[in-house]
Amino acid sequence: MSFKILLFVGFGGFFGAILRFVISQISLKILPMGFATLMVNILGSFLMGLILSYSSKISISVEFKMLITAGFLGALTTFSTFAYENIVFLEQGKIATFFLNIATNVCLSILACYVGVLIFK
Repeated sequence: MSFKILLFVGFGGFFGAILRFVISQISLKILPMGFATLMVNILGSFLMGLILSYSSKISISVEFKMLITAGFLGALTTFSTFAYENIVFLEQGKIATFFLNIATNVCLSILACYVGVLIFK
């Protein structure tokens, strides 16, 4: 791991975190809790599949690949927020919402990643 790659990851993370924050703020005004996390996880999973599949077909520098995957997409998607939101659903007694949220996030994120991979297969 080089300092150069760390800078690229940090740079990508800066923009991924900003986009995640903007999506969350907009979503919270119009959608119930949990939807912003679902949206960024599906989007991030799709983009991860797309980028990694595409990068296997063309020459992309390790730095750029890390900027997008570990940096931008790593900051855009989140598992800690996903976990916390599920704890809140449990504490509120929303058991069906708890299970639906987990199933939806996991299944749609995996599906989105697979669709991203298929685009360049």
